[in-house]
Amino acid sequence: MASLFRRKKQPQTEEERLFAEYRKLEKRTQALSNGIKSWKTSQLNLCKGQNKMSSCLKQVSKIGLDPSALTRCVDLITTQRHKMLDDVRLTTQASMQRLHSLFNNMNGATKKRAQAKSEADSLKKKVDKYYNQYPIPIEKYKNAVKLHKDATERHSKAHDNLLNDLRCISKGKYDFFEPCLESLLLAQLTYYKRVWKTLEPAIQEVSSTETLSTASNMERLRSLSIVTGPQNNLKAKMMSRKSVKAPSPLS
Repeated sequence: MASLFRRKKQPQTEEERLFAEYRKLEKRTQALSNGIKSWKTSQLNLCKGQNKMSSCLKQVSKIGLDPSALTRCVDLITTQRHKMLDDVRLTTQASMQRLHSLFNNMNGATKKRAQAKSEADSLKKKVDKYYNQYPIPIEKYKNAVKLHKDATERHSKAHDNLLNDLRCISKGKYDFFEPCLESLLLAQLTYYKRVWKTLEPAIQEVSSTETLSTASNMERLRSLSIVTGPQNNLKAKMMSRKSVKAPSPLS
């Protein structure tokens, strides 16, 4: 029964629809801008961590590995990360800032239109006030009518300009955002390709060195007397004990 008396939702006018899209776009743009700032902060923290790791790699020489190649790789990765951040700043973040300035202009135009409407409404009340007086103050009435007409024209012009701007934003929002996101993804893709190109030789070198070190350690282990001597004797004794049959309880 409640659904029968539910008030039907009125269809949105063009102005309401455009303003709803605009507010949503403004909100999502701010969220994207904040997300990029947080991402940049995390990238800078990674740079600090890499610098600490570079200093810690000096201890690698204690286990027989040359730390110079690894340190050089870490330095190159840090440089590439800073380059990626610069690319994002010059492309995506610069575009976001231009879009924010557009939002500021649109919000200013919205306030200007509201002020023009308020002024026109106030002058309309003054026109009605003079018209209802007896006798009508002709000069004041004519002056109020003229001022009201000018205010109405200003409001109408501000309203039309605002709607035209909103239509342009509604049509061009995807054309604006696609290059911004594309530049952000391209900067990250380029960074990871360069990092892999930098790390691949070092990974192969470290892997081969580690394999040789592991093989030599295994040879040393096999040569120890505890492996070749006593362990084999203990194994032989255990096998001989298993081969001895237990006496039967009936014998």
